[in-house]
Amino acid sequence: MKKLKVHTHRLLDSFFKYSVAAVLIFIPLYPKFPLFTVPFTYVQIRAEDFLIASVWLIFFLRLLFVKKIKTPPLWLQIGVYLLIGTFSLISALLITKNIVPSVAALHLFRRVEYFSIFFLVLWASKDQATRKYFLEISLCAAIGVFLYGLAQIYFKAPVISTMDAEASKGMALTLRPGVPLSSTFAGHYDLAVYFMMILSFLTAILCQLKKWLTRVPIFIFFLAILWMFMQAGSRIALFGLFLSVATICYLYRQYFLGLFLMIVLSLFVITSPSFIGRFMSIIKVFTSEVHIAKPVYATVLPSPTATPTAVPTEALRSIQQDTSTSIRLDVEWPMSLRSFYKNPLFGTGFSSLGLATDNDYLRSLGETGLLGLMAFLSILAGLFLKLKNNLTGQKGMDKLFTISAIGILLSFATTAIFLDVFEASKIAILFWAYMGLALSTKS
Repeated sequence: MKKLKVHTHRLLDSFFKYSVAAVLIFIPLYPKFPLFTVPFTYVQIRAEDFLIASVWLIFFLRLLFVKKIKTPPLWLQIGVYLLIGTFSLISALLITKNIVPSVAALHLFRRVEYFSIFFLVLWASKDQATRKYFLEISLCAAIGVFLYGLAQIYFKAPVISTMDAEASKGMALTLRPGVPLSSTFAGHYDLAVYFMMILSFLTAILCQLKKWLTRVPIFIFFLAILWMFMQAGSRIALFGLFLSVATICYLYRQYFLGLFLMIVLSLFVITSPSFIGRFMSIIKVFTSEVHIAKPVYATVLPSPTATPTAVPTEALRSIQQDTSTSIRLDVEWPMSLRSFYKNPLFGTGFSSLGLATDNDYLRSLGETGLLGLMAFLSILAGLFLKLKNNLTGQKGMDKLFTISAIGILLSFATTAIFLDVFEASKIAILFWAYMGLALSTKS
């Protein structure tokens, strides 16, 4: 009987390991096709929701035989954040009354789902061999994303986007000229942030390898992913990539390699007309002189029944010449601050700010109030301190995971100032998966 129990335990261990591996492959490779939409909402249920639920089922079956698990790091900070989020939801239902209960509950569930991946990967990565296996399949998945991106560019492979409510229904489009690449992701921002994480791992691998000759295949892989990253055309993700690469090379004390990679990144930027054009538009926003524009009068055609008049039209402000900046400063960020003013402690509840705020910190402030923002920041601070402390005395693959995670964390924390990276399902799931992988090195 005892032998059967041990055999079953090992079998469930294998199921658990490979089911987590399936998540790491499935999330980046499977486009965001909705299985069905929750009635009377814009929320879609997707295949990954059922996949993650099945992994938890295997975990609980395994727990019947193991009967004990290690207390995971950050459980307290994450628990407090979700508890405050629950209070925020209740407050929104009873006080501000500006949310749809089912939609808000699903938004809360999404956050539980994202954090749950952190714990699953942490518990599954019980040794260095398993962690190495998870990294290898993650890089293989990146090759698949790269190849599908090529298919979109050259063979008109379908594009599945969630950049607007209509497209999020699962419409299969094709990549139009001048439109940034999204590959298997829901939008070009998501793809850029994903490749930012993959390039961080590749940078750490380059730093880990001592001989330049052994670095050549990894560097070719780095260049290929970087080229695809540039097709996504995200200025914010590019800044995060520079920060991540610099941080990783600094922590490895690979200053010459770091300088070389900075030059490579810069060459890719200055040889990209689309990036140069987008950077010039943002520079104009902050260098244009502030002045009151005189009204420009439009010509009105003569009408037999009305006296011709000149209708004044307002000239565009300099900030409106860059659409992304204008949307953030004129619409999304003020809306999140208004939500905060309505209920400073708990905000106006999950989903109250719509599909995007383009600033995760302001989104947290508006939806969950000051308490929610502080709880969210405590998770990020706790994660950084854990990684920093774990780095002491580490070497080999464990050091690679930890330093990569520090670079990814800093780039995410910076990118979150301008994007909702912690709310975008694909990259949020992968981010917490990679953080769980890193903290498993010394948990």
